[in-house]
Amino acid sequence: MSHKNNPKKFALNMSAAQFTKFYIMHLLQMNAPMISEHFKTEFQKLTKNWVPAPSTLLDTLHDMTEEGLLRRQEDYKSHDKKRQKVYWYYLTDNGREEFEVLKKKYKILFDEQIAILNKIMNDVYR
Repeated sequence: MSHKNNPKKFALNMSAAQFTKFYIMHLLQMNAPMISEHFKTEFQKLTKNWVPAPSTLLDTLHDMTEEGLLRRQEDYKSHDKKRQKVYWYYLTDNGREEFEVLKKKYKILFDEQIAILNKIMNDVYR
């Protein structure tokens, strides 16, 4: 992924789908398993003002499952009330390996953005 001079990717130099994939992997490594509703809640906790569009989230979960990064299991939202079927997502071993690669790759981008934000804060809001 080239991140030089892409005006559409100033913030973190990654697309919403790339960040969504990365953060889903993080969440599943920390908490397992999760349903799409859980992911939305966790994204809201992170940013307060941004969550991936429902289509982005569902497409990302589908693609990650197809790539073998996630395993999807149909079950009920609550075993007490077996009315609402949902898909529970688990991170696979391939997903854990991919997450380790992405963590190293994206740390560079995150560090660059922190430096930019710190400079803005120091220059503009001193």
